[in-house]
Order: sequence, then C-alpha cells, then structure tokens
Amino acid sequence: MKRGLRFVAIAVVATLTAGFSGAMWYGFSEPPVHRLPLAHELIDATSTEGKELLASSSAKVAYEELLPYFVAQSRRAYCGVATGSIVANAALHRQPFVTQETFFSSEASALRSEVAVTFSGLTLSQLAAILRNHGLDVQVVHATQDGLASFREVASATLAEPHQFLIVNYDRAALKQEGPGHISPVAAYNAASDRLLVLDVAAQKYPYTWVPLRELWDAMNTVDPQSGETRGFLLVRAYHAKQTAPGSTSVN
Repeated sequence: MKRGLRFVAIAVVATLTAGFSGAMWYGFSEPPVHRLPLAHELIDATSTEGKELLASSSAKVAYEELLPYFVAQSRRAYCGVATGSIVANAALHRQPFVTQETFFSSEASALRSEVAVTFSGLTLSQLAAILRNHGLDVQVVHATQDGLASFREVASATLAEPHQFLIVNYDRAALKQEGPGHISPVAAYNAASDRLLVLDVAAQKYPYTWVPLRELWDAMNTVDPQSGETRGFLLVRAYHAKQTAPGSTSVN
C-alpha cells in the first residue's frame, strides 16, 4: 500500500514538474516564425499597394524615426516590451539603446516584474507607467474616453510631427487575426484611404500592416480582461517635445 502511494506521489510530482517546465519554456522562449495571412481588408505594407500608401501619406514622420529601432517581440507576451523599447529609443536616442532585456530597470520592475509580463503581458496603463519611468511623457487614452473622429485627428497630427509617437492596444480577433490583445507602434496615416500603418511587433506572424482606421478603432474599443478597462492608445514624447495633442483626453 505504502509502495503504491509512493509511486503515485512520484508520478504527481513528475507531472507537476513537467507542466511547470513546459510553462516556463513556453513563456520565456522566442516565438516561432509562423507567417499568417492577413484579412482581405488589411494591406501588407511590403506589397505594391502598401508601398503606394506610404509614398502618398503626408503623416509619416514617425515611420522614419521608428524604423531604425524596430525589433520583433522576443517572448510571446512581450508585445508591450518590444513596442516600449522601440519608442523609447526613437524618442530619447540614448546610448546604449534600451533593449527588451534592459527595459526592466529596478524601478520599472517595481511597477511590473519581468516574470509577470512574460506570462500575462502589459496593460495600457502599465506600459505607460514604465515608459514614464524611462523619462518619457506619456498620455493614456482609453477608447471610452475618446471617439473615432478625435482619434483620427490625434493620430494624423501626431504622426505628422517629429519626436511624437502613437502606440495602440487592440484586440486581434476584431481584425480577424490570431491571438488576444496586442500592442504595437503606429508609423503613418494615409488620409485618402483612412488607414494607419501598424508596425506589428509580432513580426514572426504578421508584416507591417495598413489597417482601416475605423476597424482599428473598433479593435481598440474592446475590454482588456486583465485591467477591466477598454483598450486604447498612448501618446508618447520626450519632455522637450511636449505639447497638447488636439482632441485628446488624458487618463492616468
């Protein structure tokens, strides 16, 4: 009887250990390359149509500023970390660059630990808090605090000015993509097509993508189950470039 119980105990421990090891591997390993198709209403920025949209866009200053610092997310839940490091580098031009490894300073880790982010990501407000810790001015706008027309105005104005950046938090399912909530920087706005260029940091799955502004707004106007609040966007700038974006509402 005792021998049987011992074998059961060993089996349980082995199962739990294997499960823990598997979870750790999944969380900390680099996402595999797994290219996925875009829904028909989304446009690959590397396509002929995508390149024409960028060429004809008047609000694309952020594209040139962000591109040199672009990195794909290094862990499955690191979309906010990758986005944060890209924008911090583009805004601050610090040496050495902020990396996804150095994004968590001791002060930033007190706001949200690396381990917690590895397994459950960042909410919009948590990312804002860490970016502020890196010395950036950040405005948080939840979808319930703004509207489609105001977002269009803010996005077009922000992307046309140097040293000002737009980060969006949206539900992938609303764009017919694989995965839950996601965070990425936006690089350009094309007024004629009313599309935004999202530099998707899950580059292993999706390319830079032109998304209809209304559809992106609908994807942002969804509830993040982790925070219980609607998703939305961040306006980010270095303090020397601080100015009030038109039509936006600040939420801390």
